[in-house]
Amino acid sequence: MNPEPIGTSNSDQQILISFYGDDHTGTAATAEALTQSGLPTVIFTEPPLPAYLERHFPRVRAVGIPGTARTLPAQDLPRVLSPIFMSLKAYQSPVYIYKVCSTFDSSEAVGSIGRAIELGAEIFAPEFIPILPAAPKLGRYTVFGNHFAAVGDREVYRLDRHPSMANHPVTPMGEADLRQHLAHQTQLNSGLINVLDIAAGPQQINSRLDEHLAAEAPLILFDCLRDEDLNTVCETVFKRTRGRTSLFFVGSQELGYGLTAALKKTGVLSKDTGPDASGKAGDVRGPVLVLSGSCATGTGGQISWAKNNGFYDCPIYPQNLLDSVRRSSDRRNIVDSAIKVLAEGKSVILHTAIGPDDERIAAMKRAIEQLSLTPSEANDILGRELGAVAFEILTGSAVKRLAISGGDTAGRIQKMLRIEALQISASIGIAAPLCYVYSRLPEINGLEIAFKGGQIGSTDYFSQVEGEPTLDFKAAALGEI
Repeated sequence: MNPEPIGTSNSDQQILISFYGDDHTGTAATAEALTQSGLPTVIFTEPPLPAYLERHFPRVRAVGIPGTARTLPAQDLPRVLSPIFMSLKAYQSPVYIYKVCSTFDSSEAVGSIGRAIELGAEIFAPEFIPILPAAPKLGRYTVFGNHFAAVGDREVYRLDRHPSMANHPVTPMGEADLRQHLAHQTQLNSGLINVLDIAAGPQQINSRLDEHLAAEAPLILFDCLRDEDLNTVCETVFKRTRGRTSLFFVGSQELGYGLTAALKKTGVLSKDTGPDASGKAGDVRGPVLVLSGSCATGTGGQISWAKNNGFYDCPIYPQNLLDSVRRSSDRRNIVDSAIKVLAEGKSVILHTAIGPDDERIAAMKRAIEQLSLTPSEANDILGRELGAVAFEILTGSAVKRLAISGGDTAGRIQKMLRIEALQISASIGIAAPLCYVYSRLPEINGLEIAFKGGQIGSTDYFSQVEGEPTLDFKAAALGEI
Protein backbone atom coordinates (compact mmCIF):
# COMPACT_ATOMS: atom_id res chain seq x y z
CA MET A 1 0.00 0.00 0.00
CA ASN A 2 1.60 3.27 -1.13
CA PRO A 3 0.79 6.32 1.00
CA GLU A 4 -1.24 8.94 -0.82
CA PRO A 5 -0.61 12.62 -0.03
CA ILE A 6 -3.62 14.41 1.41
CA GLY A 7 -4.39 17.95 0.33
CA THR A 8 -5.58 20.67 2.66
CA SER A 9 -8.74 22.71 2.38
CA ASN A 10 -10.85 25.07 4.44
CA SER A 11 -12.28 22.93 7.26
CA ASP A 12 -15.34 25.21 7.34
CA GLN A 13 -16.26 23.77 3.94
CA GLN A 14 -14.60 20.35 4.05
CA ILE A 15 -16.17 16.98 4.77
CA LEU A 16 -13.93 15.97 7.68
CA ILE A 17 -15.17 12.42 8.22
CA SER A 18 -16.71 10.09 5.62
CA PHE A 19 -17.97 6.72 6.79
CA TYR A 20 -19.74 3.58 5.68
CA GLY A 21 -21.76 1.54 8.17
CA ASP A 22 -22.14 -2.18 7.63
CA ASP A 23 -25.70 -2.00 8.93
CA HIS A 24 -28.23 0.78 9.42
CA THR A 25 -28.47 0.80 13.20
CA GLY A 26 -24.70 1.11 13.50
CA THR A 27 -24.60 3.88 10.91
CA ALA A 28 -27.16 5.86 12.90
CA ALA A 29 -25.20 5.25 16.10
CA THR A 30 -22.03 6.59 14.43
CA ALA A 31 -23.90 9.68 13.25
CA GLU A 32 -25.19 10.12 16.79
CA ALA A 33 -21.64 10.01 18.23
CA LEU A 34 -20.41 12.57 15.68
CA THR A 35 -23.42 14.85 16.20
CA GLN A 36 -23.14 14.73 19.98
CA SER A 37 -19.45 15.58 19.65
CA GLY A 38 -20.18 18.69 17.62
CA LEU A 39 -19.70 17.54 14.03
CA PRO A 40 -22.79 18.27 11.85
CA THR A 41 -23.61 14.92 10.24
CA VAL A 42 -26.10 13.59 7.71
CA ILE A 43 -26.56 10.00 6.54
CA PHE A 44 -27.31 9.54 2.84
CA THR A 45 -28.69 6.31 1.43
CA GLU A 46 -26.57 6.87 -1.70
CA PRO A 47 -23.28 8.81 -1.75
CA PRO A 48 -24.06 12.32 -2.98
CA LEU A 49 -21.66 14.12 -5.31
CA PRO A 50 -19.45 16.76 -3.64
CA ALA A 51 -21.17 19.49 -5.69
CA TYR A 52 -24.57 18.34 -4.40
CA LEU A 53 -23.35 18.57 -0.80
CA GLU A 54 -21.99 22.07 -1.35
CA ARG A 55 -25.28 23.21 -2.84
CA HIS A 56 -27.85 21.44 -0.63
CA PHE A 57 -26.00 20.65 2.63
CA PRO A 58 -23.24 23.28 2.99
CA ARG A 59 -23.17 23.04 6.81
CA VAL A 60 -22.53 19.30 6.91
CA ARG A 61 -19.03 18.18 7.98
CA ALA A 62 -19.52 14.40 8.18
CA VAL A 63 -21.25 12.11 5.69
CA GLY A 64 -22.36 8.56 6.38
CA ILE A 65 -23.56 5.86 4.02
CA PRO A 66 -25.56 2.94 5.50
CA GLY A 67 -25.29 -0.52 4.02
CA THR A 68 -25.85 -4.22 4.56
CA ALA A 69 -22.27 -5.49 4.24
CA ARG A 70 -22.59 -7.24 7.58
CA THR A 71 -24.93 -9.80 6.01
CA LEU A 72 -23.54 -9.97 2.46
CA PRO A 73 -21.70 -12.97 1.04
CA ALA A 74 -17.99 -12.20 0.83
CA GLN A 75 -17.98 -12.55 -2.96
CA ASP A 76 -20.51 -9.69 -3.22
CA LEU A 77 -18.47 -7.19 -1.21
CA PRO A 78 -16.30 -5.86 -4.09
CA ARG A 79 -19.39 -5.11 -6.18
CA VAL A 80 -21.08 -3.31 -3.28
CA LEU A 81 -18.25 -1.66 -1.36
CA SER A 82 -15.75 -0.57 -4.00
CA PRO A 83 -18.06 1.99 -5.70
CA ILE A 84 -19.04 3.42 -2.31
CA PHE A 85 -15.43 3.70 -1.19
CA MET A 86 -14.60 5.47 -4.45
CA SER A 87 -17.45 7.92 -3.84
CA LEU A 88 -16.27 8.62 -0.31
CA LYS A 89 -12.75 9.20 -1.58
CA ALA A 90 -14.08 12.03 -3.77
CA TYR A 91 -14.83 14.03 -0.60
CA GLN A 92 -11.08 14.19 0.14
CA SER A 93 -11.75 13.75 3.84
CA PRO A 94 -8.83 13.48 6.27
CA VAL A 95 -10.65 10.52 7.87
CA TYR A 96 -12.57 7.57 6.38
CA ILE A 97 -14.31 5.00 8.59
CA TYR A 98 -15.55 1.51 7.87
CA LYS A 99 -17.96 1.12 10.76
CA VAL A 100 -18.36 -2.47 11.97
CA CYS A 101 -20.53 -3.90 14.69
CA SER A 102 -18.88 -3.61 18.10
CA THR A 103 -19.27 -7.36 18.51
CA PHE A 104 -17.13 -7.82 15.36
CA ASP A 105 -19.27 -10.79 14.29
CA SER A 106 -18.36 -11.81 10.77
CA SER A 107 -16.96 -14.79 8.92
CA GLU A 108 -14.94 -15.74 5.86
CA ALA A 109 -18.21 -16.36 4.00
CA VAL A 110 -20.58 -13.69 5.34
CA GLY A 111 -19.91 -10.06 6.21
CA SER A 112 -16.16 -10.55 5.93
CA ILE A 113 -14.47 -7.65 7.67
CA GLY A 114 -11.14 -8.87 6.33
CA ARG A 115 -12.34 -8.64 2.72
CA ALA A 116 -13.81 -5.19 3.33
CA ILE A 117 -10.47 -4.05 4.75
CA GLU A 118 -8.67 -5.31 1.65
CA LEU A 119 -11.00 -3.30 -0.58
CA GLY A 120 -10.53 -0.18 1.52
CA ALA A 121 -6.76 -0.61 1.47
CA GLU A 122 -6.79 -0.75 -2.34
CA ILE A 123 -8.85 2.42 -2.72
CA PHE A 124 -7.70 4.67 0.13
CA ALA A 125 -4.04 3.50 0.07
CA PRO A 126 -3.32 4.12 3.76
CA GLU A 127 0.02 3.54 5.44
CA PHE A 128 -1.73 1.12 7.79
CA ILE A 129 -5.28 0.26 8.86
CA PRO A 130 -6.11 0.85 12.53
CA ILE A 131 -8.84 -1.46 13.87
CA LEU A 132 -10.69 -0.62 17.09
CA PRO A 133 -14.04 -2.40 17.48
CA ALA A 134 -14.45 -1.70 21.20
CA ALA A 135 -17.24 0.58 22.45
CA PRO A 136 -16.74 1.20 26.19
CA LYS A 137 -19.97 3.18 26.60
CA LEU A 138 -21.83 0.18 25.24
CA GLY A 139 -19.96 -2.44 27.27
CA ARG A 140 -17.74 -3.75 24.45
CA TYR A 141 -14.02 -4.11 25.26
CA THR A 142 -10.79 -5.46 23.76
CA VAL A 143 -8.01 -6.54 26.12
CA PHE A 144 -4.77 -8.17 24.89
CA GLY A 145 -6.45 -8.77 21.56
CA ASN A 146 -9.45 -10.62 23.00
CA HIS A 147 -12.89 -9.11 22.63
CA PHE A 148 -15.57 -8.94 25.33
CA ALA A 149 -19.20 -7.84 25.41
CA ALA A 150 -21.63 -7.19 28.23
CA VAL A 151 -25.17 -8.51 28.31
CA GLY A 152 -27.28 -5.51 29.30
CA ASP A 153 -25.99 -4.09 32.57
CA ARG A 154 -24.96 -7.50 33.77
CA GLU A 155 -21.98 -9.79 33.27
CA VAL A 156 -19.26 -9.20 30.67
CA TYR A 157 -18.47 -12.24 28.52
CA ARG A 158 -15.54 -13.13 26.33
CA LEU A 159 -17.00 -13.17 22.85
CA ASP A 160 -16.62 -16.90 22.25
CA ARG A 161 -18.60 -17.50 25.46
CA HIS A 162 -21.17 -14.77 24.97
CA PRO A 163 -24.72 -16.21 25.22
CA SER A 164 -25.85 -14.53 21.98
CA MET A 165 -22.75 -13.91 19.87
CA ALA A 166 -21.16 -17.33 20.39
CA ASN A 167 -24.37 -18.84 18.97
CA HIS A 168 -25.25 -16.22 16.36
CA PRO A 169 -27.39 -17.94 13.67
CA VAL A 170 -25.32 -16.55 10.76
CA THR A 171 -21.91 -15.48 12.10
CA PRO A 172 -21.25 -17.28 15.40
CA MET A 173 -18.13 -16.00 17.15
CA GLY A 174 -16.12 -19.06 18.06
CA GLU A 175 -12.91 -17.08 18.54
CA ALA A 176 -12.41 -14.10 20.87
CA ASP A 177 -8.84 -13.31 19.73
CA LEU A 178 -9.52 -10.83 16.95
CA ARG A 179 -6.18 -11.44 15.25
CA GLN A 180 -7.03 -15.11 14.89
CA HIS A 181 -10.54 -14.21 13.78
CA LEU A 182 -9.25 -11.89 11.05
CA ALA A 183 -6.67 -14.42 9.89
CA HIS A 184 -9.55 -16.52 8.49
CA GLN A 185 -10.79 -13.57 6.43
CA THR A 186 -7.66 -11.97 4.97
CA GLN A 187 -4.04 -12.79 4.22
CA LEU A 188 -2.94 -9.35 5.40
CA ASN A 189 -0.88 -9.66 8.58
CA SER A 190 -2.07 -8.04 11.77
CA GLY A 191 -0.33 -6.65 14.82
CA LEU A 192 -1.61 -5.66 18.25
CA ILE A 193 -1.08 -2.53 20.32
CA ASN A 194 -2.23 -3.60 23.73
CA VAL A 195 -3.71 -1.76 26.67
CA LEU A 196 -0.29 -1.39 28.35
CA ASP A 197 1.18 0.26 25.24
CA ILE A 198 -1.79 2.63 25.09
CA ALA A 199 -1.46 3.52 28.78
CA ALA A 200 2.22 4.38 28.15
CA GLY A 201 1.14 7.07 25.70
CA PRO A 202 1.64 8.27 22.10
CA GLN A 203 5.40 7.71 21.94
CA GLN A 204 5.03 4.04 22.85
CA ILE A 205 2.10 3.64 20.45
CA ASN A 206 4.09 5.11 17.56
CA SER A 207 7.09 2.96 18.42
CA ARG A 208 4.94 -0.18 18.33
CA LEU A 209 3.37 0.97 15.06
CA ASP A 210 6.84 1.30 13.53
CA GLU A 211 7.68 -2.23 14.66
CA HIS A 212 4.53 -3.73 13.15
CA LEU A 213 4.96 -1.90 9.85
CA ALA A 214 8.59 -2.99 9.64
CA ALA A 215 7.33 -6.55 10.09
CA GLU A 216 4.85 -6.00 7.21
CA ALA A 217 1.77 -6.15 9.42
CA PRO A 218 -0.49 -3.36 8.05
CA LEU A 219 -3.58 -4.30 10.09
CA ILE A 220 -3.14 -2.81 13.57
CA LEU A 221 -5.59 -3.94 16.24
CA PHE A 222 -5.93 -1.68 19.26
CA ASP A 223 -7.02 -2.73 22.71
CA CYS A 224 -9.58 -0.46 24.36
CA LEU A 225 -11.00 -0.69 27.86
CA ARG A 226 -11.93 2.91 28.67
CA ASP A 227 -12.94 6.10 26.90
CA GLU A 228 -9.44 7.41 27.65
CA ASP A 229 -7.94 4.55 25.62
CA LEU A 230 -10.20 5.37 22.68
CA ASN A 231 -9.29 9.05 22.76
CA THR A 232 -5.55 8.35 23.05
CA VAL A 233 -5.58 5.99 20.09
CA CYS A 234 -7.66 8.28 17.87
CA GLU A 235 -5.55 11.35 18.60
CA THR A 236 -2.25 9.51 18.14
CA VAL A 237 -3.27 7.89 14.87
CA PHE A 238 -4.80 11.08 13.48
CA LYS A 239 -1.71 13.13 14.28
CA ARG A 240 0.52 10.50 12.68
CA THR A 241 -1.41 10.43 9.42
CA ARG A 242 -2.61 14.04 9.16
CA GLY A 243 -1.53 15.65 5.90
CA ARG A 244 0.53 12.60 4.91
CA THR A 245 -1.72 9.67 4.09
CA SER A 246 -5.34 8.68 4.10
CA LEU A 247 -6.63 7.53 7.47
CA PHE A 248 -8.85 4.51 6.84
CA PHE A 249 -10.09 3.51 10.29
CA VAL A 250 -12.08 0.33 11.01
CA GLY A 251 -14.10 0.20 14.18
CA SER A 252 -17.24 0.76 16.22
CA GLN A 253 -19.58 3.73 16.30
CA GLU A 254 -17.64 5.18 19.25
CA LEU A 255 -14.82 6.15 16.89
CA GLY A 256 -17.11 9.13 16.28
CA TYR A 257 -16.37 10.42 19.78
CA GLY A 258 -12.63 9.77 19.68
CA LEU A 259 -11.98 11.11 16.19
CA THR A 260 -14.03 14.28 16.71
CA ALA A 261 -12.03 14.92 19.89
CA ALA A 262 -8.84 14.46 17.84
CA LEU A 263 -10.07 16.94 15.21
CA LYS A 264 -10.66 19.50 17.96
CA LYS A 265 -7.35 18.89 19.74
CA THR A 266 -5.41 19.39 16.52
CA GLY A 267 -7.35 22.54 15.62
CA VAL A 268 -8.99 21.08 12.51
CA LEU A 269 -12.42 21.54 14.13
CA SER A 270 -13.39 24.42 16.40
CA LYS A 271 -13.66 23.47 20.07
CA ASP A 272 -16.72 25.67 20.35
CA THR A 273 -18.87 23.27 18.34
CA GLY A 274 -21.18 21.02 20.31
CA PRO A 275 -24.69 19.56 20.47
CA ASP A 276 -27.52 22.03 19.91
CA ALA A 277 -29.33 22.30 23.22
CA SER A 278 -32.29 23.95 21.47
CA GLY A 279 -33.24 20.56 20.05
CA LYS A 280 -35.68 19.85 22.86
CA ALA A 281 -38.86 21.77 22.14
CA GLY A 282 -41.47 19.67 23.89
CA ASP A 283 -42.90 18.33 20.65
CA VAL A 284 -44.24 14.89 21.59
CA ARG A 285 -45.60 13.14 18.51
CA GLY A 286 -48.29 10.85 19.92
CA PRO A 287 -48.44 7.09 19.24
CA VAL A 288 -45.51 5.30 17.65
CA LEU A 289 -45.19 2.31 15.37
CA VAL A 290 -42.58 -0.26 16.39
CA LEU A 291 -41.39 -2.90 13.92
CA SER A 292 -38.95 -5.50 15.19
CA GLY A 293 -37.19 -8.08 13.04
CA SER A 294 -34.73 -8.97 15.80
CA CYS A 295 -34.58 -12.23 17.71
CA ALA A 296 -32.10 -10.87 20.29
CA THR A 297 -32.70 -11.43 23.99
CA GLY A 298 -32.50 -7.69 24.67
CA THR A 299 -35.20 -6.81 22.16
CA GLY A 300 -37.33 -9.68 23.44
CA GLY A 301 -37.35 -8.11 26.89
CA GLN A 302 -38.26 -4.72 25.41
CA ILE A 303 -41.16 -6.18 23.44
CA SER A 304 -42.48 -7.96 26.53
CA TRP A 305 -42.23 -4.74 28.55
CA ALA A 306 -44.08 -2.78 25.85
CA LYS A 307 -46.84 -5.39 25.65
CA ASN A 308 -47.33 -5.13 29.40
CA ASN A 309 -47.34 -1.33 29.39
CA GLY A 310 -49.97 -0.26 26.94
CA PHE A 311 -48.58 -1.07 23.48
CA TYR A 312 -50.87 -3.02 21.17
CA ASP A 313 -49.29 -6.40 20.47
CA CYS A 314 -49.31 -7.47 16.83
CA PRO A 315 -47.19 -10.59 16.13
CA ILE A 316 -45.96 -11.18 12.59
CA TYR A 317 -45.52 -14.74 11.34
CA PRO A 318 -42.61 -14.57 8.90
CA GLN A 319 -43.36 -17.98 7.44
CA ASN A 320 -46.65 -16.56 6.11
CA LEU A 321 -44.91 -13.59 4.47
CA LEU A 322 -42.50 -15.97 2.71
CA ASP A 323 -45.40 -17.90 1.18
CA SER A 324 -46.54 -16.26 -2.09
CA VAL A 325 -50.06 -17.65 -1.59
CA ARG A 326 -50.55 -16.34 1.95
CA ARG A 327 -48.44 -13.18 2.11
CA SER A 328 -50.90 -10.70 0.58
CA SER A 329 -53.80 -11.47 2.91
CA ASP A 330 -51.53 -11.76 5.94
CA ARG A 331 -49.95 -8.37 5.22
CA ARG A 332 -53.38 -6.79 4.74
CA ASN A 333 -54.56 -8.06 8.13
CA ILE A 334 -51.43 -6.70 9.86
CA VAL A 335 -51.76 -3.29 8.20
CA ASP A 336 -55.50 -2.93 8.87
CA SER A 337 -55.14 -3.88 12.53
CA ALA A 338 -52.28 -1.47 13.10
CA ILE A 339 -53.97 1.49 11.37
CA LYS A 340 -57.15 0.96 13.40
CA VAL A 341 -55.29 0.92 16.72
CA LEU A 342 -53.07 3.90 15.86
CA ALA A 343 -56.20 5.93 14.99
CA GLU A 344 -57.31 5.29 18.57
CA GLY A 345 -54.12 6.94 19.84
CA LYS A 346 -52.45 3.72 20.97
CA SER A 347 -48.89 2.71 20.04
CA VAL A 348 -48.41 -0.53 18.11
CA ILE A 349 -45.59 -3.07 18.26
CA LEU A 350 -45.10 -5.50 15.37
CA HIS A 351 -42.57 -8.29 15.84
CA THR A 352 -41.31 -11.41 14.09
CA ALA A 353 -39.92 -12.94 17.30
CA ILE A 354 -39.72 -12.35 21.03
CA GLY A 355 -36.22 -13.51 21.90
CA PRO A 356 -34.09 -16.34 20.46
CA ASP A 357 -36.40 -19.15 21.63
CA ASP A 358 -39.55 -17.95 19.88
CA GLU A 359 -41.17 -20.82 17.97
CA ARG A 360 -41.61 -18.57 14.93
CA ILE A 361 -37.86 -18.79 14.28
CA ALA A 362 -38.02 -22.56 13.81
CA ALA A 363 -41.21 -22.19 11.75
CA MET A 364 -39.45 -19.76 9.43
CA LYS A 365 -36.53 -22.16 8.97
CA ARG A 366 -38.97 -24.93 8.04
CA ALA A 367 -40.71 -22.63 5.57
CA ILE A 368 -37.39 -21.72 3.94
CA GLU A 369 -36.67 -25.40 3.39
CA GLN A 370 -40.17 -26.19 2.14
CA LEU A 371 -40.14 -23.27 -0.29
CA SER A 372 -36.59 -24.14 -1.49
CA LEU A 373 -35.28 -20.68 -0.65
CA THR A 374 -31.76 -19.73 0.32
CA PRO A 375 -31.40 -17.75 3.58
CA SER A 376 -30.43 -14.69 1.52
CA GLU A 377 -33.53 -15.00 -0.67
CA ALA A 378 -35.72 -15.46 2.39
CA ASN A 379 -34.25 -12.37 4.08
CA ASP A 380 -34.82 -10.31 0.94
CA ILE A 381 -38.46 -11.39 0.69
CA LEU A 382 -39.10 -10.82 4.38
CA GLY A 383 -37.38 -7.43 4.24
CA ARG A 384 -39.52 -6.32 1.30
CA GLU A 385 -42.69 -7.49 3.02
CA LEU A 386 -41.84 -5.76 6.31
CA GLY A 387 -40.99 -2.62 4.35
CA ALA A 388 -44.33 -2.79 2.57
CA VAL A 389 -46.10 -3.22 5.92
CA ALA A 390 -44.33 -0.16 7.34
CA PHE A 391 -45.04 1.94 4.25
CA GLU A 392 -48.73 1.07 4.11
CA ILE A 393 -49.22 1.80 7.81
CA LEU A 394 -47.31 5.09 7.70
CA THR A 395 -49.13 6.36 4.61
CA GLY A 396 -52.50 5.12 5.90
CA SER A 397 -52.28 6.71 9.35
CA ALA A 398 -51.21 9.91 11.07
CA VAL A 399 -48.29 8.29 12.92
CA LYS A 400 -45.11 10.41 12.78
CA ARG A 401 -42.63 8.21 14.60
CA LEU A 402 -41.34 4.73 13.77
CA ALA A 403 -38.94 2.52 15.74
CA ILE A 404 -37.10 -0.30 13.97
CA SER A 405 -35.21 -2.99 15.84
CA GLY A 406 -32.58 -5.03 14.04
CA GLY A 407 -29.87 -3.68 11.72
CA ASP A 408 -30.70 -6.03 8.84
CA THR A 409 -34.41 -5.20 9.12
CA ALA A 410 -33.69 -1.47 9.07
CA GLY A 411 -31.57 -1.72 5.93
CA ARG A 412 -34.30 -3.37 3.94
CA ILE A 413 -37.16 -1.24 5.25
CA GLN A 414 -35.50 2.08 4.44
CA LYS A 415 -35.47 1.14 0.75
CA MET A 416 -39.22 0.61 0.77
CA LEU A 417 -39.76 3.99 2.46
CA ARG A 418 -37.66 5.76 -0.18
CA ILE A 419 -35.54 7.46 2.45
CA GLU A 420 -32.82 9.61 0.88
CA ALA A 421 -31.12 11.02 3.99
CA LEU A 422 -31.24 10.93 7.78
CA GLN A 423 -30.20 13.37 10.48
CA ILE A 424 -30.04 12.76 14.23
CA SER A 425 -32.95 14.35 16.07
CA ALA A 426 -32.50 13.01 19.63
CA SER A 427 -30.44 10.50 21.57
CA ILE A 428 -32.26 7.78 23.46
CA GLY A 429 -29.92 5.96 25.80
CA ILE A 430 -26.79 4.77 24.03
CA ALA A 431 -26.41 4.10 20.30
CA ALA A 432 -30.12 4.03 19.41
CA PRO A 433 -31.10 7.56 18.32
CA LEU A 434 -34.14 9.10 16.75
CA CYS A 435 -33.48 10.40 13.24
CA TYR A 436 -35.25 12.90 11.00
CA VAL A 437 -36.08 11.52 7.55
CA TYR A 438 -35.44 13.33 4.27
CA SER A 439 -37.64 11.91 1.50
CA ARG A 440 -39.24 13.16 -1.69
CA LEU A 441 -42.44 11.42 -0.55
CA PRO A 442 -44.40 14.07 1.39
CA GLU A 443 -45.93 11.40 3.66
CA ILE A 444 -42.46 10.27 4.71
CA ASN A 445 -40.47 13.54 4.69
CA GLY A 446 -39.99 14.80 8.25
CA LEU A 447 -40.92 11.45 9.79
CA GLU A 448 -38.78 10.40 12.74
CA ILE A 449 -37.25 6.93 12.85
CA ALA A 450 -35.39 5.27 15.71
CA PHE A 451 -32.86 2.63 14.66
CA LYS A 452 -31.98 0.12 17.38
CA GLY A 453 -29.65 -2.86 17.31
CA GLY A 454 -30.94 -6.09 18.78
CA GLN A 455 -29.03 -5.91 22.07
CA ILE A 456 -29.24 -2.13 22.51
CA GLY A 457 -31.43 -0.05 24.82
CA SER A 458 -33.08 -0.19 28.22
CA THR A 459 -36.10 -2.37 28.91
CA ASP A 460 -38.49 0.57 28.44
CA TYR A 461 -36.76 1.79 25.26
CA PHE A 462 -39.90 1.83 23.09
CA SER A 463 -41.71 3.93 25.67
CA GLN A 464 -38.82 6.40 25.59
CA VAL A 465 -39.19 6.63 21.81
CA GLU A 466 -42.87 7.33 22.29
CA GLY A 467 -42.33 10.27 24.62
CA GLU A 468 -39.02 11.88 23.55
CA PRO A 469 -39.51 15.59 22.71
CA THR A 470 -37.75 16.94 19.62
CA LEU A 471 -37.45 20.11 17.57
CA ASP A 472 -39.64 20.53 14.51
CA PHE A 473 -37.94 19.09 11.42
CA LYS A 474 -38.03 22.35 9.46
CA ALA A 475 -36.24 24.16 12.28
CA ALA A 476 -33.63 21.44 12.77
CA ALA A 477 -32.81 20.40 9.18
CA LEU A 478 -29.20 20.86 8.11
CA GLY A 479 -30.14 20.98 4.44
CA GLU A 480 -32.77 20.01 1.91
CA ILE A 481 -33.04 17.44 -0.83
